[in-house]
Amino acid sequence: GIAHELIQWAIERARDLGADYLYLSVFTENHRARAFYEKYDFEPEGTYAFMVGNHADEDIVMRLKL
Repeated sequence: GIAHELIQWAIERARDLGADYLYLSVFTENHRARAFYEKYDFEPEGTYAFMVGNHADEDIVMRLKL
């Protein structure tokens, strides 16, 4: 239950600060997290290589229009 409260707080805080968009990144294979963010209308924008030591994981950048 705390995840819902935290994401709602982050979205409201970004709106209060006058942001137009809120961005996040999530590991491509983390389907549960991606589904969670999509419930809040985050949409995939593209991918990028997230370095973990010498290994690059592919992450998805997601965007929410506020």
